[in-house]
Amino acid sequence: MTRKSKSSAAQKRRTPDRRTSNRPLLIVGGVVAVGVVAAVIAFALASSTPAVAEPAESPIVITGTVLPPFEAEVTDDPAVGMTLPTVQGTDVTGAPMTIGPDGRAKVVLLLAHWCPHCQAEVPRLVAWLAENPVPDGVDIVAVSTAADPTRTNYPASAWLEREGWPIPTLNDDATLAAYRALGGPTFPGFVFVTADGVVQSRTTGEISVEEFGGWLEQIAL
Repeated sequence: MTRKSKSSAAQKRRTPDRRTSNRPLLIVGGVVAVGVVAAVIAFALASSTPAVAEPAESPIVITGTVLPPFEAEVTDDPAVGMTLPTVQGTDVTGAPMTIGPDGRAKVVLLLAHWCPHCQAEVPRLVAWLAENPVPDGVDIVAVSTAADPTRTNYPASAWLEREGWPIPTLNDDATLAAYRALGGPTFPGFVFVTADGVVQSRTTGEISVEEFGGWLEQIAL
């Protein structure tokens, strides 16, 4: 074999088989594609699953006398003049939360994520609260109740976050214990409480921001 022939043979041995060298790249590409798809699926599942169980898995603790059921057609609400019961549980982030007499006036809102009237009221209140300071000595709190994963805007925590809801919100349990303790008006429900812990008024359904602000001023007196 001549020197030229030897060089040619060596060159052939050093030249990789292109068909063989592409296989690892195809395998790696397939693994990466599968990984991307799995990540997308995991993200979608995580996005649709609340970080905190809604309704709350731990039962709500009620102390004191629960308010009688609210009846809009009754002129004299029997809850007026009663002391607000203490409701203990966790908020929609999982942090401990208590609603009850504490020396400050307050309004308690009852909200359901699937309720069309709540869906209309929440952004209205968000916009109003952004422009109007809450009176001194008054707190606004809410209860997210009647959670249902088969209905719109579930989970409620994600819905409220999208709306920019600035109000501390208790996460009710599956028995609607907080809702029942406050008299269970339909949604949205409002309970206005004076600084001494006494219920001044209750109402239900959509209300104007002017009405809401007027009630805040009354309980702040």
